[in-house]
Amino acid sequence: MRKLTILASMLLGVLWNTASADVDLVTIPTREGVQLTIYNSEDITMVREHRLLTVKPGINRIQFTWSATLIDPTSIDFRILDHVDKVDLVDTTFPSGRNDALQWNISSKMAGKIPVEIRYFTSGITWKADYVGIANQDETKLNVTGYVRVYNNSGELYDNAQTRLVVGTINLVEKIADLATRPAPGGPPVPKRPMPPMEPTVETAPRAALALEGAIEEAEEADAEGEKKVVKQGLSEYFLFTIEGREDIKEKEPKRLVSMKVADVPLECIYKLTDRERGDSFTKFYRFKNEKLLDEQGNEIDLPAMENLGLSPLPDGMVRLYSEYVNKDLAYVGGTVTKYVPIGDRVEVNVGRDPDITIVRRQKDQQITNVLARQYKRRIDDEFVMYYDMIDYDETFVYEEEIVSGKPVVAKAEIERRFDANVVLWGSDGQPKDWNSDEEGAYVDLHEIDGRVERVDQNHVKYFLDLNPGEKRFVKYSVTYKRRKVGPELNQEKKRERL
Repeated sequence: MRKLTILASMLLGVLWNTASADVDLVTIPTREGVQLTIYNSEDITMVREHRLLTVKPGINRIQFTWSATLIDPTSIDFRILDHVDKVDLVDTTFPSGRNDALQWNISSKMAGKIPVEIRYFTSGITWKADYVGIANQDETKLNVTGYVRVYNNSGELYDNAQTRLVVGTINLVEKIADLATRPAPGGPPVPKRPMPPMEPTVETAPRAALALEGAIEEAEEADAEGEKKVVKQGLSEYFLFTIEGREDIKEKEPKRLVSMKVADVPLECIYKLTDRERGDSFTKFYRFKNEKLLDEQGNEIDLPAMENLGLSPLPDGMVRLYSEYVNKDLAYVGGTVTKYVPIGDRVEVNVGRDPDITIVRRQKDQQITNVLARQYKRRIDDEFVMYYDMIDYDETFVYEEEIVSGKPVVAKAEIERRFDANVVLWGSDGQPKDWNSDEEGAYVDLHEIDGRVERVDQNHVKYFLDLNPGEKRFVKYSVTYKRRKVGPELNQEKKRERL
């Protein structure tokens, strides 16, 4: 161990002897083991060290130091795990003028070794997830491999460590990295950076992390031999990933481990077009879901966590997808950064423009109806000028879209269009109640389209098509803009007459 040290000062003697007691300075053996629970959302890690302390009858003084690390001194907790009827923690003190050490005074009625646990929060240990997917030749199945990579920039080497990764969000009023750099109690103030007092407040203590720690049962010890795996557990709104076995989490040496390896994940190819971009060409997407794999009868396949989806959320990370050729060579097709993917939700990756599906949009008609106008005269110099102001009117556009698929298989297409007003949609669910309303808006008629139709937001609608190989499809729809309370002198016609 490089930076964290524990020194025990053994005070020997009897209470009735007035002579000074002998003091033995003993270096405590290295850790028996350590457990790291890493919460990425707030850059906080719970460290639980297990050690064997050698004690002698009387008062045993133990000093704990952590120079050049990111440990929060307010979170350090010392627990005696055995012989609690013979060994007791008397008090805890901070050496004068130091913020990187504390001292425990332990009263013992026995001599020997006792197991103890030291808990604290530290900063600088983080983890990231990433995923690699390989699609088969006909783009119907995907082999997905997930990885977790642990980064240690805490200033400390954690050897023989069991590592747990928490997916979920906790909120801290104060950051652990700030707590770790507080000035020593009673020391000189740090200029230009006023610090809160040394004592922890209720808000300072990471209560969500502590509660989760208390609720999670101790993970079973796994063999150090063989391939390391990640065991997943759910607890309330959190999910815990426990890496099997123990590893040395070295400083500034990332550790990469496999979190899952799932074969034959159902893959869909989706072709999207939207007015949010150019609106004249399709983009291809690979889509798969975080759901358990099913057999041919639609029943869930009983697979281990490492070989199945839908057992836990997928942490946010980078997804990279490849396509496999006949000779097993791989071609990179696209990647994306995904957010947290809940169970049952889907992952979509943009794999680029696809020229095999084309679309041409034509405006077939335009009409203005239901005009309500106002006529009045205005004097300008020596003439009256007649104005015709348009107050209300309806403007209808009729569109036809010609879509041609050059795909050898059925292609799922999604077309999204924008309309410059609050949309009232007549789709496959029937005519809406407010279709004949006189309120301003864009009244979009898509009910004759053979496919699902949905309103995306107040300006966008989307329709869905399944295009057969080589099919040419004509889609016709209309939109009526009901313009209301149009400003004065719009579309005016002026006639002049003398006074």
